[in-house]
Amino acid sequence: LTATQLEKRRQAIQSESGAAEAFDPIKKLADKSLGEAPNPIRRIVSEGRLHTDPEKQKSLAARRDLFKIEALGLAYALAGKNPYGEKAREFVLAWAQTYDPDGNPINETEFPRLMKTYDLTRMLFSDGQRSEVEAWLRRMSERQKAGVRPDSSTSRNNHHSHRLKIVGHVAFLLTDPNLTRWVVDDYKRHLEINLNRDGSTFDFHQRDALHYHVYDLLPLVELAIAADRNRLDLYGYTTRQDATLEKSIAFLIPYVTGEKEHREFVRSTVKFDAERSGAEDPSIRVGEKWDPRTAKPLFDLAGY
Repeated sequence: LTATQLEKRRQAIQSESGAAEAFDPIKKLADKSLGEAPNPIRRIVSEGRLHTDPEKQKSLAARRDLFKIEALGLAYALAGKNPYGEKAREFVLAWAQTYDPDGNPINETEFPRLMKTYDLTRMLFSDGQRSEVEAWLRRMSERQKAGVRPDSSTSRNNHHSHRLKIVGHVAFLLTDPNLTRWVVDDYKRHLEINLNRDGSTFDFHQRDALHYHVYDLLPLVELAIAADRNRLDLYGYTTRQDATLEKSIAFLIPYVTGEKEHREFVRSTVKFDAERSGAEDPSIRVGEKWDPRTAKPLFDLAGY
């Protein structure tokens, strides 16, 4: 964001109740995080594990740092107080010095929160610290690229959407033209095999779940916003089959208005969905009616 854009947002927080209300939970998390120490781990273990798995629980507890980092970065940019920025730098460096990227896009999908904060605070890092963080982010992007399995369904479902989001944020953050070109080309290839003319996604048919339709689209919209900030229109791309990201978001509207309803995961082809439901994972319940409120973050970002 430019200095002018940041100043407009600061003024809005002071003068508009809606902006102040939106900023309040961010500032509260940032204030709480000022008194906490970073909790980085060497590897995040989440994808393919039940919610009761101790390693997954430990990983998700550590991963909450990435939400704290995001709040600290936004608080620094919008409240203008140095302690937020200094604490954000402490957290970012702790993760850069500890976490070893493994190329799993589901495990690493929240790292763009850290990348956005680094973008807002990088002037607070020394030259050596910037080199360290940027080399680590580049290693993360390269391992994401190396993790593509072309013959697997993960190369066309939500896994690859999250992979593109991660690599794309690194590409734009580091202003890397070669990495950007890879992201743009692969984004278009991915949409060709992921989105359908009627707005449905590969994930919707594979999992029989609007939950995964949203989870597939959300990182693509996040990537499209980052691309727009870098003068690239990914959101408007139309496939050879006349599919678009916007049509796939609109696919949800009848389910939001109540014109249609969907019972989740009933015909899923992924065995793990039934296992998660059987283990009483709150996010996966076979046969449960889809809750439209879970799509709010997607529509908020699509509104951009």
